[in-house]
Parts: sequence; structure tokens; C-alpha cells
Amino acid sequence: MATGLVCLLFIADNCPAQDDYWSVSAANWMQYWYFKDSTSSDEARRDSLDNRFIVDFNLGDFYTGIWLKSLQLNRPDESSEEIAQRYLGWHQNGFNIHAGNFYQVFDKGLTLNAFLDDAVYYDNNLDGIKISGLYDYFDFDFLSARGLTRTTGERDYVLRGARGAVRPLDPFSIGFSYVRFKRNDMNINRSLNSNITGLNSQFVIGPLDLYGEYALRRGKKPDPFTEGNGDGTYLSASMVFEKISLFSEYKNIINLVYPYPQNRFNAPPPVSHSGRTLTDIAGVPGERGYQVGTLISPTFDLNFEFSYSEAFSRDAVIDYYLGEKFAGIRLSAISDLVINYSFDRIDFTFGFAEEDEIENYFDVYYYFNYDVTFSAAIYSRHFILKESDDYNEDYFTYGLGIANKLQLNLGGSKSNRESIPFGDPKKLAFIELTVRFPNHELVIFNGGERGGLICSSGICQTRPTFQGTRIVLFSRF
Repeated sequence: MATGLVCLLFIADNCPAQDDYWSVSAANWMQYWYFKDSTSSDEARRDSLDNRFIVDFNLGDFYTGIWLKSLQLNRPDESSEEIAQRYLGWHQNGFNIHAGNFYQVFDKGLTLNAFLDDAVYYDNNLDGIKISGLYDYFDFDFLSARGLTRTTGERDYVLRGARGAVRPLDPFSIGFSYVRFKRNDMNINRSLNSNITGLNSQFVIGPLDLYGEYALRRGKKPDPFTEGNGDGTYLSASMVFEKISLFSEYKNIINLVYPYPQNRFNAPPPVSHSGRTLTDIAGVPGERGYQVGTLISPTFDLNFEFSYSEAFSRDAVIDYYLGEKFAGIRLSAISDLVINYSFDRIDFTFGFAEEDEIENYFDVYYYFNYDVTFSAAIYSRHFILKESDDYNEDYFTYGLGIANKLQLNLGGSKSNRESIPFGDPKKLAFIELTVRFPNHELVIFNGGERGGLICSSGICQTRPTFQGTRIVLFSRF
């Protein structure tokens, strides 16, 4: 399947009405795919459609909106049409009241991190009421809402929380956050409650930026084998100069994620270049890790990036380790040519097993003139497995763009893996055409797109290989 990121709040019209201004904006994202079902024994052809229609209305200080979602899968009994989100709010002079669906992150996410990320099909929106204020020397948020259980689609969780921050002096700020998670589980007749309290502070002066946050969780055990209490620490530091920037991160969490890694309402930053975390890919109760890196820009046309990170599991049945080494360069030797190269090695071990990955990525953009652009992306992924033979996956994409109106891509991939999951072909090819209109964008894809692990915002998903035709239409009104 393709990813799509819906962009909201496209103003269609503005009109004066009794000293107020009203505006209506709408966006529609539609995806249709006709594909080969490799999981079926007969490898039959299937077709499905996913449509998301968003309307926003503003009248002076008031606003309201609605998301209508239609999911028409190959099996009619699994299809659905629903109001995915609806909301109403009022704002004035930094004060805001919002009722309905919303997303919310408290500071770095140790106490609350409910967000949308279409790259990994993750939507953890809350449904309730939120009151917030943003002023020169302080800001605050209060909320009471219900959270989703992703496996069932039901809102079994109740979240109540508050956060605030004050800035008594210009370079210094201090804040707190508190969230209470509540769930009644009728199967074991036990209330799965947790309270998470967080404290944070930031100091910014000149090129130096220091941040620290600590969160403490206290709650009942959902079962005899799960710990209800935990805590987490996140630290970051950066220094930014004209030609070089230095950054570092550190996190140490144990039994902090609630209620479990695959359906979490809180999570610290991933602290890795690829966005991977042991909490997500291994489901461990805790991890300790760090990342250090630098950005070097000797000139505007030459940039280097280096980063190194490690993460170690805590209180897991077996030991897990995740390490990453990244190096990248961007060069524009002449004004019409841009070259990028990066090397990324990811080491993942669990017990005596090992799954390492090395990626070499190269792309180039050449601007023939103001309207015509040629691009090429070539990269390889080498997988090192301790328990089986190593294998490679090679990818290429060539593109031609015309005046930001047309984009034609030709690409493919090949793999020398002996046992490919679900009988995926060792060679795949595709053609993709993107047509951009003033208010619409049409993407037509035909061919094969190799699956694999995709990570974003600390969440990872293994996507199956796609073979077929995919049509995506994004419209703004």
C-alpha cells in the first residue's frame, strides 16, 4: 500500500461577515489499488479503496471540522464508512477550547504522545475536550479524553492530564506534566490504572541548548507478570555554530510505556537516526540508549552528517542490542547538480542471534533548466544473518520532472534471498506518473514495490510487497 499524508486547512475563501471572517476549506485523499494477493493460495487479484474527506469551517474565533472515512476492502464484511474525526473549538488571545478529536504531545512525550503518522499507518487520536493557553511567559494544557485500542477500534481507555511551563528568565524554562490512564478490563475484573508525572527543564543561551525530562509511573499490575511501576529519563544537548553543529541524546526508560508498546499513549524520542527503538521492534519493557552526532557545513554547497547510537534492553527475557552508524554527504559542485550519498549500518542482536543491515544510498538531481529536472536514486541493502545466509536487495529509480507539473519515475528492485517471504519475485519493476493540477495531485503507479521494514517516530512496520496498480488522488477545495 502507499502512504499518504493529508494536509489540512487549505483556505478556499474569505468573506467579511459582521466584523468576523469566515472561511471554508476541504481536502480529499483517495487511494484505489488493484493488486496481487500473495498471501492467498491462488494469488488472486483483489481491489480496494480508501477515501478520507476533510472539511474545516472557520467563523471568527470559532472553528469546526469533520473527517469522513470510507474503507471499501475486497471483502464487503470488512468494509466501513464512518466519521473518523469531528471537532469544535474557540480561540482568542492565546486561549483555546477544543472539543472532539485531537492529537496531543506533552513536552518530549514521556507522559503523553498521541499523534498521527501516515508513513507507518499510525493514528492514535484522542476524543474528548482540551483547554490550552499560550502566552509570553507561560503556557498550559488540560485534557480529558478517551483513547483507542488499536486492535479492536474501541475507546477503552480514559486519559486525564495537564501540563504547564513557565519562563521566569529568557534563557530558562521549567515545566511539569501529569497524565492518569484508566481502563476497566471486565475479563479479569481489574482496573488497569496508571499515573505518570513528569518534570522538565530547558536552558537556551547563544549556541547552547540543554533539555532534560524525567517521568515517574505508578500503577496497578494488569497481570502477575507485568510491572506497574516505572520511570524514564530523556536528556539532550546541542551546540549550533555557523559551520558546525553538535548534538547528543540520552534516554533510559523502564516500564514507562502504557499500556503496551504496540498501542502506546506515551513514548520518548527514538534516539536513533533510523527512528528504530527496542521498545517497538522487540517489545521489551525498557531500554537505555544514546545518540551523538554532528552536522558540518564548510560551505553552502557542501554538507556532512555523522551520527552514532546504541540502545540496550532492560529487564527483557533475553538481551537485545541496537546500534547504528550513519554518515552522509551532500555536494553541489555546480549550481545545476546536487549529489547525495549516505552509509547506514544497523546492528541488531538478541540473545545469540544477529540481524545486521548495511545500506548504501546514492541520489543525484540535475536541473537542465528552470522547468526540467532529472533525478536518479540507487541504493543497496545488505542483510547479515547469523543463523542463515546473507542476502542483498538492490533498488533503483530514475525520474524526469517537468515544471513541477509532471513527474515520471521508472524503477525496480532485485533480491538474491533464497527464501523470499510469501513467494515475492526476486525482480520487480514499476512505472509511476504524478500529475499536479492547481488544486489536485494524481499519482498512478503500476508494477511491483518490494516490502520491508519502515520506521518513523519510533514506530516500525513490516510492509508486504505490492504488485499491481495503485491510484492516489489528493484534492484541495
